[in-house]
Amino acid sequence: MQRSYDTSLEDPASRRRRRIPATLDPGRTLLVSCFDAALPLERMGLSARGVSCAQVRSPAHLVAPWSDKIASENAPLLLSLSMRETHDVVICGHVQCAALEVLLDEERDRGAFGLMAQVPAARATMDLVRRNYGGLDRESLREVMAQENVLTQLDHLLTYPPLSRGDGPRVHAWLYDERDASLWGYSFEESQFAHQISLR
Repeated sequence: MQRSYDTSLEDPASRRRRRIPATLDPGRTLLVSCFDAALPLERMGLSARGVSCAQVRSPAHLVAPWSDKIASENAPLLLSLSMRETHDVVICGHVQCAALEVLLDEERDRGAFGLMAQVPAARATMDLVRRNYGGLDRESLREVMAQENVLTQLDHLLTYPPLSRGDGPRVHAWLYDERDASLWGYSFEESQFAHQISLR
């Protein structure tokens, strides 16, 4: 699962590289995920003794880029980061995402497509995939869009003040594949989703 183009977002990419993998403590972890993802939190290490990590959920796990001017878009995530001691932030996408399906096929639901296409965080992924992956078959495009959306939202996440500092929480990018119950971890060193574990 390798990103096959050179990103022009030098600043977020450099922030990605300085994050290191670590064991997660569910009580000190914030999960940013999709509202329709049925994630096996315990098998993912995000729930222990019946207590799950804190969660922020949205369609396609969209994260609005940080802006001092648009506080209402940033407030839920910023509050989640600020109101508890957070050591790790995990952004986790999933391959069979209904919101991303809408972006792949605007004929499927024109109303939802129109709304999603107006959201800058969704538009960034849609434009990137159209620009770089137009020739792929539908199944490959679905997988690539899921990967790229995780990385695009990760870049947005890294613009938040608590995460843009070098001493902030560690950040992890994961992709859950419902088709075979596998979890892919993004390798910041290899610039690809390289670490796969089975959650069956």
